[in-house]
Amino acid sequence: MDRIDDIEGRILQNRCVAPGHHLAAVKLARPMTKPRPGQFVMVRFHGADIFLRRPFSVYDYGRSVLWILYKVAGKGTSHFARMARGEAVNVLGPLGKGFAPLAGHSPVLVAGGIGIAGIHLLWKLTRGKGALFWGCTSADDVGLLGRIADGGPYISTIDGSFGCRGNVVDLLADHLGEMKGPIQVFACGPEAMYRSLAGLLEAERIPCQVLLEERMACGLGICFGCVAKTLDKKEPYKRVCKEGPVFDLWQISL
Repeated sequence: MDRIDDIEGRILQNRCVAPGHHLAAVKLARPMTKPRPGQFVMVRFHGADIFLRRPFSVYDYGRSVLWILYKVAGKGTSHFARMARGEAVNVLGPLGKGFAPLAGHSPVLVAGGIGIAGIHLLWKLTRGKGALFWGCTSADDVGLLGRIADGGPYISTIDGSFGCRGNVVDLLADHLGEMKGPIQVFACGPEAMYRSLAGLLEAERIPCQVLLEERMACGLGICFGCVAKTLDKKEPYKRVCKEGPVFDLWQISL
């Protein structure tokens, strides 16, 4: 069983990379277990009126530095965005079940907006072996890609201000027929994207794993506050923090 660490860390940097989105680097007091792509951490903020930890995908990790790419959406992330270099946090993780690549399959990564945070580690491991498709609202969001932009991803924007016009699943559909050999899709984005993805991949039942997001209180599977409905007839409700956050697309209820 993987070790779960609760480690104090200090903010190294915390900068805005796109409107309403930040990239933070946290120097940990000691190394944590190497995270697998798709896993997450629970972060506790010190000296703030925020009781519960907040979950964040592991964007990157190395040399005891944890990188978190996040969207400012509520009280916790708003506080996070105001934190400066040197301020302390506690990091619990890595947590959850990560992506599981199939042998002999070419990886196809699909992300919507901030979903790029959930598949960045996988992109680093599979770069040059597959393809990455990313969609967002407009050119204002392209800063979320960071160095990924240099890796030749397929990009779409809803308003057509950068890359192709349309959503990322339509973009994938335009290129699906060009892919050789068996492929496996890995996705991170909103539920509506997953429904569209299922419609596209269903005919050939292409293997696909998706990263689900739910509100979490503990991150350890104790409180059952982050359940998602699946097609398992015996135990349909699974804990996103424990049985997930990565699930087989064909086993979840959309």
